[in-house]
Amino acid sequence: MCGPYTGQAEHHGSYPMNHVGVSVPDLDKAADWYINVLGFHELRARSETDRATNPEGGIFQIYPESLQKVRMAYLSAGNGVGFELFEFGSPKMETEQQANFEQTYFRGGYFHIAVTTPDLESTLEKVVANGGRQIGKTVPIYGHKAAYIADPWGNVVELITASFERTMANR
Repeated sequence: MCGPYTGQAEHHGSYPMNHVGVSVPDLDKAADWYINVLGFHELRARSETDRATNPEGGIFQIYPESLQKVRMAYLSAGNGVGFELFEFGSPKMETEQQANFEQTYFRGGYFHIAVTTPDLESTLEKVVANGGRQIGKTVPIYGHKAAYIADPWGNVVELITASFERTMANR
C-alpha cells in the first residue's frame, strides 16, 4: 500500500478522493442538514454567482448557457474529503427532478456516497428525526454494519461502521 498523499507531483497509481458535488433544491437547508446530522463542517461562506454580473466565472465556462445563477456551499467530511452543494437557481430544479433511488438506482453514473459512522443506530435515528429516511434494511458487511439512507432531497448516503479499506481489504 502507498503512504498518505503528500500533495507532491509524484504518482503511485492512485489519486486521493478530493470532493463530491451534489445538486439540491435548497442550499441552506441541505448544508445545515449535512452539518447537523452527519457532522460535516463548513469551510467558507456560502456563495452565489450570476452569469449577468460574472459572465467569465469559472462555473459559466463549464456549464451550458442555460445556467444563469447558482449558489454553492463548501463542506468537508471528517477525513477532509470535500462536499460541495449546488443550488441551481436559474433554471431551478423542479421537485420531480430530485433524486429518487427506488426508481432510478439502475441508471448509469454515481448513485451514492458513503460516510463512516461509529454508531449506526444513533446516526439512523438522527437522520430520520431530521427528515431523512432509511432505504431497505441494515445489513452486515464483513463483520461491520451498513445502511442506506436518503437525505430529505433524495440523495443517497451509505452509512457504514468502518472505513472502506478496513471493510474490503483481504476479503
